[in-house]
Amino acid sequence: MQGTALGIRDLALILGKRCCGRYKQCEVIEDYDARCEISMRHSLDGKTTSPQCEARTAFTLVELLVVIAIVALLMVILLPALSGARRQAKATACLTHLRTIGQGIVLYANHNNDVLVPGRLPKIDDENWRVKITGGIKYRPTFLAMMAGQLGIPPFEEPLPSKTETDKGGQPGDRQNYASDVFLCPEVSHWVDERNGAYGYNYQFLGNSRLRDETRMTSYKNWPVKYSSIRSPHECVAVADCMGTAASFKPRDRRDYEDNEFRDSASGRTLEAYGNEGFNLDPPRVDPDHGEMASLKHDHAARTALHPRHKDRGSVLWVDGHASGETLKTLGYDVDEEGVVTFEGDNKKFSVHHLDEAWVETR
Repeated sequence: MQGTALGIRDLALILGKRCCGRYKQCEVIEDYDARCEISMRHSLDGKTTSPQCEARTAFTLVELLVVIAIVALLMVILLPALSGARRQAKATACLTHLRTIGQGIVLYANHNNDVLVPGRLPKIDDENWRVKITGGIKYRPTFLAMMAGQLGIPPFEEPLPSKTETDKGGQPGDRQNYASDVFLCPEVSHWVDERNGAYGYNYQFLGNSRLRDETRMTSYKNWPVKYSSIRSPHECVAVADCMGTAASFKPRDRRDYEDNEFRDSASGRTLEAYGNEGFNLDPPRVDPDHGEMASLKHDHAARTALHPRHKDRGSVLWVDGHASGETLKTLGYDVDEEGVVTFEGDNKKFSVHHLDEAWVETR
């Protein structure tokens, strides 16, 4: 195949070659050998000379497709591993948060005559109860806000003393959002509401400060509870990842997490929603007639339970301060064939006496 002197460089560029440009005529010969090389010969005065053109190294289309396929395959192999590593890192961070909370619970008991922190101070009216916490006066603080002072961690940017007041974020006094990551689980970091929180307290056995008689401000159902009264602190649950009242429903009927709407304390209370009343952790066995549950006064009695959000495990803080990953089964919960956490189970790891007993209200 012959080309004119004017078109030689253009032809060479099309073929992906770089011509030396020393001669007037150039003959391009396709050599179909095993490597499919393209060679160029230059001739001058009818004499054949040695090749004077240098070939440019480049990938063929097939080579590029092979490389792309290999990269895609590696991504398919590595992405699940990377995702698993990220989830494991979140689970580890969650355990660290719980250990920190455990330090606060022990310090709270040390500074309050051996009394454990209550689950949440009861509601009397829109002003009471309220107590001083780190950062100011707070209306009905939960166990996390009450023991935060022992850690020197402000739980809220602006604690409010009344339900009717709202902070700069538009949150009412009884539905404020936590300001510190210590009180949030990294796996569900958007569960920031103090009521619909990520961490639930073993309130039935450690500090149920709900009132037996709403006319008597100190008629607590099961509080105060002494730290020293716990038979096996290393085998008694204190705090854990909590799925909220969604535990009482089939997984397909559960709804996404809800926070309250702007300046609206009554919103974000759907029983089927994950995290609803998440600050309360019910034990495996509950008595709906004579006992206690997170949502006992609704038409549909709803309980909370451990939330196995870390690879089928939930992070658990024990009273003695150590933390571990546990399943619903290892904590004693009973799950039926449809995925609903039942009212039955084994309370041995929740009871202060280390016995399988349901908490029952007595007069």
